[in-house]
Amino acid sequence: MHISALMTEKKRNNINIKNKFWLLQKYKPLWLICITNKELRDSLIDWLKFLNAGFVVISDCSKNELISNNIVMTDKVDESIISGFDFVVSDDNIEKVSDFLWAWVAPIIIRENHLSNVLKEFNPMKNEWNAYFYDDSNHWSICYSVVRYMENYKFPFDNKNLVKNIVSA
Repeated sequence: MHISALMTEKKRNNINIKNKFWLLQKYKPLWLICITNKELRDSLIDWLKFLNAGFVVISDCSKNELISNNIVMTDKVDESIISGFDFVVSDDNIEKVSDFLWAWVAPIIIRENHLSNVLKEFNPMKNEWNAYFYDDSNHWSICYSVVRYMENYKFPFDNKNLVKNIVSA
Protein backbone atom coordinates (compact mmCIF):
# COMPACT_ATOMS: atom_id res chain seq x y z
CA MET A 1 0.00 0.00 0.00
CA HIS A 2 1.32 3.46 -0.89
CA ILE A 3 2.23 5.77 2.01
CA SER A 4 -0.47 8.33 1.13
CA ALA A 5 -3.13 5.59 1.20
CA LEU A 6 -1.74 4.40 4.55
CA MET A 7 -1.91 7.89 6.00
CA THR A 8 -5.50 8.32 4.73
CA GLU A 9 -6.54 5.04 6.35
CA LYS A 10 -4.79 6.00 9.60
CA LYS A 11 -6.65 9.34 9.63
CA ARG A 12 -10.03 7.68 9.00
CA ASN A 13 -9.45 5.12 11.77
CA ASN A 14 -8.20 7.89 14.07
CA ILE A 15 -11.55 9.67 13.71
CA ASN A 16 -13.43 6.39 14.23
CA ILE A 17 -11.54 5.70 17.47
CA LYS A 18 -12.20 9.20 18.80
CA ASN A 19 -15.90 8.85 18.04
CA LYS A 20 -16.16 5.36 19.56
CA PHE A 21 -14.40 6.36 22.79
CA TRP A 22 -15.87 9.89 23.17
CA LEU A 23 -12.51 11.63 22.74
CA LEU A 24 -12.48 15.18 21.42
CA GLN A 25 -11.41 15.58 17.79
CA LYS A 26 -9.11 18.46 18.77
CA TYR A 27 -6.64 15.99 20.29
CA LYS A 28 -4.41 15.30 17.32
CA PRO A 29 -2.06 12.54 18.51
CA LEU A 30 -3.90 9.42 19.61
CA TRP A 31 -2.20 6.96 21.91
CA LEU A 32 -2.88 3.43 23.04
CA ILE A 33 -1.56 2.57 26.50
CA CYS A 34 -0.90 -1.14 27.13
CA ILE A 35 0.89 -1.27 30.48
CA THR A 36 0.12 -4.40 32.50
CA ASN A 37 1.52 -3.09 35.80
CA LYS A 38 -1.51 -1.40 37.41
CA GLU A 39 0.48 0.93 39.70
CA LEU A 40 2.67 2.10 36.83
CA ARG A 41 -0.37 2.54 34.56
CA ASP A 42 -2.27 4.55 37.21
CA SER A 43 0.66 6.88 37.93
CA LEU A 44 1.13 7.41 34.19
CA ILE A 45 -2.58 8.24 33.75
CA ASP A 46 -2.32 10.95 36.41
CA TRP A 47 0.32 12.67 34.31
CA LEU A 48 -1.29 12.10 30.89
CA LYS A 49 -4.43 14.02 31.87
CA PHE A 50 -2.54 17.24 31.28
CA LEU A 51 -1.34 16.53 27.74
CA ASN A 52 -2.98 17.75 24.56
CA ALA A 53 -3.52 14.24 23.18
CA GLY A 54 -6.09 11.47 23.32
CA PHE A 55 -5.36 8.25 25.20
CA VAL A 56 -7.08 4.88 25.15
CA VAL A 57 -5.91 2.71 28.04
CA ILE A 58 -6.27 -1.06 27.92
CA SER A 59 -7.24 -2.34 31.36
CA ASP A 60 -9.35 -5.00 33.00
CA CYS A 61 -12.46 -2.79 33.18
CA SER A 62 -15.73 -4.32 32.05
CA LYS A 63 -16.95 -1.35 30.00
CA ASN A 64 -15.58 1.83 28.49
CA GLU A 65 -14.84 4.30 31.24
CA LEU A 66 -14.09 7.97 30.58
CA ILE A 67 -11.33 9.03 33.02
CA SER A 68 -10.96 12.62 31.79
CA ASN A 69 -11.79 14.49 28.60
CA ASN A 70 -8.68 12.96 26.94
CA ILE A 71 -8.41 9.49 28.57
CA VAL A 72 -10.71 6.50 28.30
CA MET A 73 -10.19 3.02 29.73
CA THR A 74 -11.41 -0.07 27.89
CA ASP A 75 -10.85 -3.80 27.95
CA LYS A 76 -10.06 -4.08 24.22
CA VAL A 77 -9.80 -2.21 20.95
CA ASP A 78 -11.17 -3.56 17.69
CA GLU A 79 -8.26 -4.66 15.49
CA SER A 80 -9.89 -3.23 12.37
CA ILE A 81 -9.31 0.35 13.59
CA ILE A 82 -6.02 -0.10 15.44
CA SER A 83 -4.06 1.69 12.68
CA GLY A 84 -5.79 4.92 13.82
CA PHE A 85 -3.43 5.13 16.78
CA ASP A 86 -0.23 7.08 16.32
CA PHE A 87 1.66 5.33 19.10
CA VAL A 88 1.34 2.49 21.57
CA VAL A 89 3.03 2.71 24.96
CA SER A 90 3.78 -0.81 26.09
CA ASP A 91 5.79 -2.86 28.50
CA ASP A 92 7.55 -5.91 27.15
CA ASN A 93 4.89 -8.25 28.55
CA ILE A 94 2.49 -7.46 25.74
CA GLU A 95 2.59 -10.20 23.13
CA LYS A 96 1.15 -8.15 20.30
CA VAL A 97 3.69 -5.37 19.84
CA SER A 98 4.49 -6.80 16.42
CA ASP A 99 0.76 -6.59 15.56
CA PHE A 100 0.92 -2.84 16.22
CA LEU A 101 3.89 -2.57 13.87
CA TRP A 102 1.88 -4.33 11.16
CA ALA A 103 -0.88 -1.75 11.73
CA TRP A 104 1.66 1.10 11.29
CA VAL A 105 1.50 2.08 14.96
CA ALA A 106 4.89 3.04 16.38
CA PRO A 107 5.81 1.70 19.81
CA ILE A 108 7.22 3.29 22.91
CA ILE A 109 8.65 0.24 24.64
CA ILE A 110 11.27 -0.62 27.22
CA ARG A 111 14.74 -0.64 25.68
CA GLU A 112 15.42 -4.27 26.61
CA ASN A 113 12.58 -5.91 24.69
CA HIS A 114 11.87 -9.01 22.66
CA LEU A 115 11.85 -7.06 19.37
CA SER A 116 15.18 -5.30 19.84
CA ASN A 117 16.50 -6.79 16.59
CA VAL A 118 13.73 -5.00 14.61
CA LEU A 119 13.20 -1.81 16.64
CA LYS A 120 15.71 1.03 16.80
CA GLU A 121 15.40 4.49 18.40
CA PHE A 122 13.94 7.00 15.90
CA ASN A 123 16.39 9.71 14.90
CA PRO A 124 14.43 12.68 13.48
CA MET A 125 17.62 14.42 12.29
CA LYS A 126 18.39 11.51 9.96
CA ASN A 127 14.81 10.22 9.56
CA GLU A 128 15.97 6.76 10.55
CA TRP A 129 14.49 3.93 12.60
CA ASN A 130 11.06 3.20 13.98
CA ALA A 131 10.46 3.40 17.76
CA TYR A 132 11.03 5.29 20.99
CA PHE A 133 12.41 3.60 24.09
CA TYR A 134 12.28 4.13 27.81
CA ASP A 135 15.02 2.79 30.04
CA ASP A 136 13.31 2.05 33.34
CA SER A 137 9.86 0.75 34.23
CA ASN A 138 8.72 3.93 35.93
CA HIS A 139 6.37 6.67 34.84
CA TRP A 140 9.15 9.31 34.61
CA SER A 141 11.09 7.33 32.05
CA ILE A 142 7.93 6.63 30.05
CA CYS A 143 6.84 10.28 30.26
CA TYR A 144 10.21 11.38 28.92
CA SER A 145 9.70 9.16 25.86
CA VAL A 146 6.14 10.43 25.43
CA VAL A 147 7.38 14.04 25.43
CA ARG A 148 10.07 13.18 22.88
CA TYR A 149 7.43 11.72 20.60
CA MET A 150 5.13 14.71 21.11
CA GLU A 151 7.98 16.94 19.90
CA ASN A 152 8.37 14.75 16.82
CA TYR A 153 4.62 14.79 16.14
CA LYS A 154 4.68 18.57 15.73
CA PHE A 155 6.59 18.07 12.48
CA PRO A 156 4.36 16.20 10.00
CA PHE A 157 7.29 15.37 7.72
CA ASP A 158 9.14 13.63 10.57
CA ASN A 159 6.04 11.77 11.69
CA LYS A 160 5.34 10.60 8.14
CA ASN A 161 8.92 9.34 7.90
CA LEU A 162 8.47 7.48 11.17
CA VAL A 163 5.40 5.71 9.72
CA LYS A 164 7.37 4.91 6.53
CA ASN A 165 10.12 3.38 8.65
CA ILE A 166 7.59 1.24 10.51
CA VAL A 167 6.08 -0.01 7.26
CA SER A 168 9.51 -0.99 5.96
CA ALA A 169 10.59 -2.75 9.20
